[in-house]
Amino acid sequence: MAYPGGMTVDTGGGSGTTILRSEMSLVLFGGLASMEAGAVHAAAAGIHAEHRQLAQLFIVIAALQLGVGLWAVVRSSRAAAWAVVGVNAAAIAGWLYTRLAGLSWIEGLEVREAPQFADTACALLAAVAVFAAYTGAILPPERRQQRGLVIPAVVLGMFAVWTMLAAGTHVHSHEAEAADGHSHGTEEVADAGHAHGTEEAAADGAAAAEAVDAGASDMEASDVGEGHAHTAEESAAEDGHVHIIDPAAAPPAEPAALAWPRPWDPTQPVDLSGVPGVTAEQQLRAMKLVDDTLAALPRFADPADAIAAGYSSIGDAGTGSEHFIKADLIEDDDLLDPLAPESLVYSVENGQRTLAGAMYIASARPADDPSLTEWAGPLMTWHKHDNLCWSVDENGAAKVVGIIDANGNCANGVRTGGANPMVHVWIQPHPCGVFAALEGIGAGTAGVPEDQRVDVCSAEHDHGTTAPAAPAAVAKPYDPTLPIDLSGTPGVTPQQQAAAENLIAVTLVELPQWSDYRVAEAAGFKSIGDAGTGHEHFVQWDWIEDDVILDPNYPESLVYEPQPDGSKKLVSAMYMTASSIALEDVPNIGGDLMQWHIHNNLCYSGWPEHPRVSGITSPNGACPTGFVNPPPAPMIHVWIVPQECGPFAALEGVGAGQIEAGAERLCDTAHGGH
Repeated sequence: MAYPGGMTVDTGGGSGTTILRSEMSLVLFGGLASMEAGAVHAAAAGIHAEHRQLAQLFIVIAALQLGVGLWAVVRSSRAAAWAVVGVNAAAIAGWLYTRLAGLSWIEGLEVREAPQFADTACALLAAVAVFAAYTGAILPPERRQQRGLVIPAVVLGMFAVWTMLAAGTHVHSHEAEAADGHSHGTEEVADAGHAHGTEEAAADGAAAAEAVDAGASDMEASDVGEGHAHTAEESAAEDGHVHIIDPAAAPPAEPAALAWPRPWDPTQPVDLSGVPGVTAEQQLRAMKLVDDTLAALPRFADPADAIAAGYSSIGDAGTGSEHFIKADLIEDDDLLDPLAPESLVYSVENGQRTLAGAMYIASARPADDPSLTEWAGPLMTWHKHDNLCWSVDENGAAKVVGIIDANGNCANGVRTGGANPMVHVWIQPHPCGVFAALEGIGAGTAGVPEDQRVDVCSAEHDHGTTAPAAPAAVAKPYDPTLPIDLSGTPGVTPQQQAAAENLIAVTLVELPQWSDYRVAEAAGFKSIGDAGTGHEHFVQWDWIEDDVILDPNYPESLVYEPQPDGSKKLVSAMYMTASSIALEDVPNIGGDLMQWHIHNNLCYSGWPEHPRVSGITSPNGACPTGFVNPPPAPMIHVWIVPQECGPFAALEGVGAGQIEAGAERLCDTAHGGH
C-alpha cells in the first residue's frame, strides 16, 4: 500500500512484518515545514490580540503558509514548491526587517523587536520550508524523493508544537495587578519573574547583549504610546524578567502621588509607578529602556571591549566617573538604543573602572524638544553640557580640557557639544534615580528650571510628596587616590564645587606627563633654585603671558619635592594668569574653595635667561642692583598629593605670597589631608 511521500507498507511474504520505506518528497517536506510555521503564526496571533493590526497580519501570514504548505503536501508539484518558497521567503524577509527597524504603520511593530525564541523558531521553520521546497523545485522529478526525511519531519513537527506551547503560555494581555498596572514577581511566579540580581546581570549580560534588541530605539514624538510589551519568550528567554503590564488598561481613577525621583537599586524590580503626569505608554517605554539597558550594557563591562568597539575616554577619570564616547553615534537617527549607546560611564576608584551606566545622547536639538520630553514624560529630564572645553589628542580622540571662564570663553580647546541633549540610565545603584544626572557641574543645564529637574537629588522640591530633608554634607579630606569630593563647604554652589573638582581631576590625569623634571626641562621649564625650601619650582616663563590658564598640558609652573636620594617628586601644578590680571579679576570657578595669590616681593638674579630667586625686596619694595622684581602674576596651586590646607593650598611662610587686600588667608582644613 502506498502513502503520500513515498512511504510504503509491505505485508507480503506471509510473515506479517510491516516494513516502512523512509522516503519523502522534498516538496512535501517543505510543505510540512511551511504549515508548521503557519501554525506558530496562528498561535502568535492570539497572544497579540491587543494589537489588532499585528494580530491580523499574523493571521494572514498563517493562512498563506498553511495554504501553500497544504498544496505542497497534497500535490508535490513544482508550482506548489515555488509557492512555498515565495510565501516563506517573504515571511523571513518581514521578520528580518522588524528586527532591524520598526514599522510605524503597523500597531505593535512601531519599534524594532528583539529576536526572541518563538519568532526565531518560526523563522527557522520558514527557512527549512524554503530550502526544502526550492531544492525540490530545481531537482528533476525522479530525484525529488529522498530517503531519511521521515524522522526529521516528525522532529520538526514536535519542535513546532513545542514552539507553539512556549508562545501560548504567555498571557499577553494582562490584568492590572497593582496601582501602577503591573506586578513584579520572582522567576518562580508564572512568567512574571522580574529579578535583577547582580549575579544575574553579570552572568546574563554578555549573552543577552547578542540577542536583546533595543526596542526603545528609533522612537521619536510620533511613537508616543506604542511600546511593544515583552512576551514570555522575549523576556524569560533573554534576561529572566517579564513585566506584567497592559498599556491599554485604564489607570486608577486617582493614583497615589509618589515621590520622584526615588533611589534606584538594580537588584530590585523597576518601580516607575505613581508619578503624576506619566502615561501608561511612557511608563512602559521607560521600563523597557531600563530592562534592555540592564541586559545589553554589560557587554562593555571591560573597558577594553568598549575601546575595541570604537569608544574612547574623554579623559575625566579623575572626577570619579569616566565617560567613553563613540562620536559617530551621536548624530545618527537612533535614540535611546541600548545596543548602540553614544556614551558609556564607568565609576573609577583606585584605578579600577566599573561599568555604571549608559549616557544616551540625542542629535542636536533643544533639551525641551517634544521628541525627548514626551518620550518618558516627567520621568526624565534631558540635559546639555555647554560649558566644557574640548580638544583632541594625538589620536584624534575628543578630550575635555577644561571649562569656560566667567566670560564664556575657553582658555584652551574649543567650546562645543552643547547642542546635544543627553540622559543617563544607570545599571548601578544611584540615590537620585535610574535616570539621574551627575552632581554639580556634571549635571549640566536642562530645558526646565533647576527646581523642576527630576534627574537630581534635592530637598527643595518633592515631585508630589514631602521628602525628608537631605543630611548636611560632611567634608571629606582630599585624597587624590579616591573620587574627588569637595562637598561640605558653606557658601559653595554645586557649580563651583564641580568646577573645582573638575580642575583637580584634569590635573590628576594630565600632570603626571611632567613627572620627570628632565622632560619638563626639555619643554622649557627652568628651576628657580628654591629646592632648599623643600619645594622646587620649575617655571615655563613663556607660558605666563599667553592666554592659556588652568591647563595641565600647559602649566606655567611645576612644583617638585626633593627626595633624600636626589630625585624629584612631582607634587603640584602652579597655574598662573597673565601679569595684567589683577587678583580681584581672577577666574572665580571654585568660590570659597580656592584662593589665588601673587608674589610681588621676590628678587631674581640671572634675569631673563636663567631666573633664580635670590632674595626679597627691601621695605621700600626695591631689589638690590642687578636683581629683578618681575610684575606679579596671580597663581594657584593644584596639589596631586594631600595637603593640610586642601588641594588648592598655598605654601607657608614667604612661599604663601600675598592675597587680595582685606581677605582672610584660606586654609581648607576640612579637605586637608596629612
